[in-house]
Formats: sequence, C-alpha cells, structure tokens
Amino acid sequence: MATTKTRVGVPWDGRTAYERWVEDDLKLDLHRGYSAGSLRTVPLKPWAERGIAAAFYDIIGAESLAGLYVGEIAPGQSSKPARQLCDDVVFIMSGRGSTTVDTTKGPVSFEWGPRSLFAIALNHRFVMHNNYGREPARFVSVNTIPIVYNLFRDPRFVFGCDWQFDRINPDISLADSVLYQPDETHERTAVNLHDTCFVPDIFMVQRTSFAEKGVGNNTVYFELANSVISVHVAQHPGLRFFNPHRHGPSAFVFTLGDSSGYTLMWQDGGKEVRFDWPENDIGVVVPPNMWWHGHFGTAPSAIQLAIKLRSRKNPLNHLFDKSHKHVSEGGRLIHYNDLEEGLRTRIWQTYVEECRRRGYEVKDPTKVEVEA
Repeated sequence: MATTKTRVGVPWDGRTAYERWVEDDLKLDLHRGYSAGSLRTVPLKPWAERGIAAAFYDIIGAESLAGLYVGEIAPGQSSKPARQLCDDVVFIMSGRGSTTVDTTKGPVSFEWGPRSLFAIALNHRFVMHNNYGREPARFVSVNTIPIVYNLFRDPRFVFGCDWQFDRINPDISLADSVLYQPDETHERTAVNLHDTCFVPDIFMVQRTSFAEKGVGNNTVYFELANSVISVHVAQHPGLRFFNPHRHGPSAFVFTLGDSSGYTLMWQDGGKEVRFDWPENDIGVVVPPNMWWHGHFGTAPSAIQLAIKLRSRKNPLNHLFDKSHKHVSEGGRLIHYNDLEEGLRTRIWQTYVEECRRRGYEVKDPTKVEVEA
C-alpha cells in the first residue's frame, strides 16, 4: 500500500449522512436533544422538494434509527408527489385534508382531520392535500429515513427507487382493521391490537385495561400498513406512581391534550433527565436505549401517543420484548418498591411537591400496588 498523500487531522465533521442531508442539502432546521416541545408552534422552513414546510428532529433516544419531522401544508395546497424507501407513520395535529396513495391496483384516497393516524407504506407514491383554504394542516411524521439514508447515502436511490412493494391490500378499506385481543398470559400483547392502515381519530378507538403498567391505565395498540413502526395510545390516570420500564431505542412518546406532568429517564446509577410536558401543545420525548423511564401526570388524567420502531408483526429486534412484564418474570418493568431507596425517595418527594403545587394530592404508591 503506497501512501500518496499525508494529512494531519481528520477532515470529516462527525455528522451522519442524514444530518448532512437535512442541514446542508435541504437547509432545514435539525433540532437535537432528549425531547422537544411545542410541536404545534415550532417555526418551519420551506422543504421545496416536498412542497411543504418542515422542521426535523434528531433526538438522542432515537439512536439515528428512526426520525421525526413536523410538516405543514399551506391552505388549499398539496404536497408534491413523493416516494421514499422507508416506513412512515403520520399523525395529524391540526387541519383537514386527504391523502392519495398509489398501490399495485391503482390509487386509494382517504380523508383525515385532527388526531388522525395513518401509515405511508414502504416506497408507495403519495400526495397529501390540504382541502381547506383558510388554515394550514400540520402533522408529525415518524419514519425510518435516518437509518435508510445513512446506509445508502444517495437521495436518488432513497427517494427515487421505483420498485413497487406490495404492502397494503387495495381490496380492503383502509379504515378497516383486524382486531387481536390479548392472550390469557399477556405474553404477546396485554391490550387490544388493531392491524390497519388508517385510524380516523385515535381518541375514538376503545382502550382496554393495561394493569401491568399501573392501575387505571387504558391502552390500545396499532400495527399499520405492514410497517416496522407500531403505535399505541395510552390514557394514564395521573396523580399516582407510574411503573417505570425500559426498552429499545426510537420510541417517540407524544403528550396530547391538556395533559400536565413530566417524564423522568435514567440509567442504572445515573442522573435523572427530566422532560416537562408542554401545556396546550404537543411535545415528544424519546427514552434512550434501555434507560428506565416513567411518566408522571400532575393532573387527574393524561393521554400519550407512542410511535415506536417496534412491531409485533415485523420485529426488527427483540429490544422491546416483555417491556410490559415485571423483572421477576424476565421482563423490563419495575414497581415503586423495586427502586433503590435514594432514587425512590427523590422521585416520590418531587412528584408529591409537583402535584401539590397544582392543588392535587397523590395516591400512596404502596397501597395502589396492593390494589393491582
């Protein structure tokens, strides 16, 4: 091996190909950190190739596997036709419109509004329309662009491949679902799971008891368009201890509605990282790989939407397995009394003070566990 040139230092800046694509090629904002707030109001910039405005997020807990961007379609406008060699799940924050997706048997369309949820199947050409002329339509996209782009590093391939995957059945209405109810041992799922492509309003889907996560927790799961990304909607009772758990990366947890509270995340023996839920807005937190985390509602009720790189139908790995089972069963969930004494005292005293500041008294966690 002949050395043809010698240089001092490494010239590369350490960013991933995905980061360079967003910041250098698209010239869009790429927000970083453990969490993000105010998704409804974050400033956006034009994404010319898509015909929308957008802001991207590279959150630490995603581990550069899945990504998030906030998108907005101007009043009465449509996005430009696009396709991408990745899975994409969309949640509508505001506005009304429709989406058209090309399938192997022709285009299919559906109308959406606030709190609609749907998947853009892998590499299916699609267009989103804002059907109303007065207000913009704003949405969040959770997708696998980061890992795909970092692997191939060529936008002509990632966004220009014409291979037609067969991910959705055009003979079945997109809003229809196959319901999978929990098995007796809750080994595979502890709550109802819907296999579908489109959910008109996530708040209108019945949630079922998820006792493993804590008394009063009600949750529903969704598998969407044969994606590797799945979704769940959880309603927490608030004012009581939430059983912490841990799992793999790229679980984007959105706080919805008028929820008030915060999320705590920590490694074994590490310092806690706190995310305060934005009030009257939508925020997102992504716990890093195998960090313990708990969600602490400081009002009587809280609703969260989790869009995560975890599918029971098409699993990428086993890092989410048994995240709802107690550690005594080989799982990744713990109760109040499982916490190290110093950590337990610190977490509980802070929670009591935060709730009292809002005029609420919290329930004794030792008695709540007995109820479970």
